Amino acid sequence: MINKVGESVSFLTVFVGLNGSKEDLGIQAHNCWHFTRPDLEQLYDEYSALSTEELPNHDVPMMFISFPSAKDPSWHETNPDKSTCLIITWSHYKWFQDWENGRVKHRGEDYESIKTAIGKRMLQQCIKLYPKMEGKVEYFDVGTPLSNKYYLGFQHGEMYGLDHNMARFLPQTSIQLRPKTDIPGLYLTGQDVMSVGLAGGLYGGLLCASALLNRNLYNDLQALQKELKKSEDTEKKQK
Repeated sequence: MINKVGESVSFLTVFVGLNGSKEDLGIQAHNCWHFTRPDLEQLYDEYSALSTEELPNHDVPMMFISFPSAKDPSWHETNPDKSTCLIITWSHYKWFQDWENGRVKHRGEDYESIKTAIGKRMLQQCIKLYPKMEGKVEYFDVGTPLSNKYYLGFQHGEMYGLDHNMARFLPQTSIQLRPKTDIPGLYLTGQDVMSVGLAGGLYGGLLCASALLNRNLYNDLQALQKELKKSEDTEKKQK
């Protein structure tokens, strides 16, 4: 299946520790998707065509920015005047493949130089969106597709398992991406039997549970939703 569909793209992550509360830094408990231009497919193709050496000299065209500490209501109690930031963009394993046989944290100066340069460029792009972060960075680190491979166990640091291309959603592929396998007792779940992300993972779990129980749990959930709504409407009328 991997040979037929291919792997999804990998990702590069910048981990940032900041001095200051969310109020001081002007950050919020939200996620930000930042694009440098609206033509996303062209942006992807242009950036993907760059060589490893060219990457540090180009702005990253797409970034996902999040502030985990701002989402934690109890964070300030144990970490006063400290905040965290996470910046993610897509990446390709081939850009860092020359260092795949090196040891973690001992991959050499060239590897450290390139990943740090890309990470700093991403951080500066982020600071343009959140200018109060300027001068407040206390911790900075960058994880590459090689980091994803080592810490997360993905073969090539891929973000979403199987790729999401036309081949994946053809009938002959979809019929194989199902919870029940040809191996007795082995069932598949998660995003690779449905679609990527949190929602895809949840529905993948629902399909797997349905296959195990030989029961359409989606219909059960719809029926439950109707019953709950009916109960809520009744309570409102009684008030």
